[in-house]
Amino acid sequence: MCHAPIVIPPIGRSRATGCAASTLAMREAARSVVASGAQLLVLISPHTPRHHHAYGGIFAPTLQGCFSAFGYPDLKCSFPQDPEVLDALTHCGKHRGIKVSAVEMDGLDHGALVPLWFLQEAGYKGSVTILGLPWEADAETHIQFGSILSEAVGEIGPWALVASGDMSHALKPGGPAGFDPHAWKFDEAVVACVQENRLGDLSTLDPILRERAAEDVVDSLEVALGAMDGDTAGHRFLSYEGPFGVGYLVAILRESRP
Repeated sequence: MCHAPIVIPPIGRSRATGCAASTLAMREAARSVVASGAQLLVLISPHTPRHHHAYGGIFAPTLQGCFSAFGYPDLKCSFPQDPEVLDALTHCGKHRGIKVSAVEMDGLDHGALVPLWFLQEAGYKGSVTILGLPWEADAETHIQFGSILSEAVGEIGPWALVASGDMSHALKPGGPAGFDPHAWKFDEAVVACVQENRLGDLSTLDPILRERAAEDVVDSLEVALGAMDGDTAGHRFLSYEGPFGVGYLVAILRESRP
């Protein structure tokens, strides 16, 4: 799921029509999570505070935040957290050589809040765990962490994973990362990998192109790849657009029913 606040209709307002496809796709993805019967939700956010080498977890009984940073303090999200999830993940990671450490933050970042707003709207009532990414980790580590995540959480109960991320931030002049005439090539490559069910090819993307695109989507997708362990039943590409200089991609990488 993308995490641009503008795709939330009360925030997008008069500009909402410019990203209507993304809004519809986000609602469809959220409905899919609810329909799966998941009682636990793990959300990977690239904007959660990062450690150098460890994956970060917010150890709190309740996860909550609002969109006051974007001028909408009345738009809020709140979900309980099952402490067993982070405990199990920390334990499994320790035995596999991957560290999970606590991160401190006053409120949820928009990388988590935007997907959670749509999940709340769709009626998701389960618990939520939010995880941050390390600054220094390669594709192999992210995939391994996804595998650990699946092992740890899968033993607790039915669960869902949201890989939060936006594509290029430099598609148009005035974009958040300025304008780079090659940024669209990154989006084109990632869209093809998702559409054609080739997430493993993300690791072959040119690192210079990734840097020029100023993206924050690949790491989250690699964790999802590891969690799925090759099972992509129900794979559905939902939408891609970049109306305001940032690319928004929404897809269901694996879908199951209760």
